[in-house]
Amino acid sequence: MRLLTIDDVAGLLKISKSTLYRWVNKREIPFVKLGGKLRFNEDEIKTFILQNSFNVSD
Repeated sequence: MRLLTIDDVAGLLKISKSTLYRWVNKREIPFVKLGGKLRFNEDEIKTFILQNSFNVSD
């Protein structure tokens, strides 16, 4: 299991850190807190991306 930092996830999702912090506060994205620091399980973030993806059909 690989844990990502707030900077890693914000960069991966191409969003601001403030948006990511807001999602964490609203419990909209999976995270863990270790020693007071936010970390994100890489596999859970990949699942989060897939669950929030939409396929557009012609």
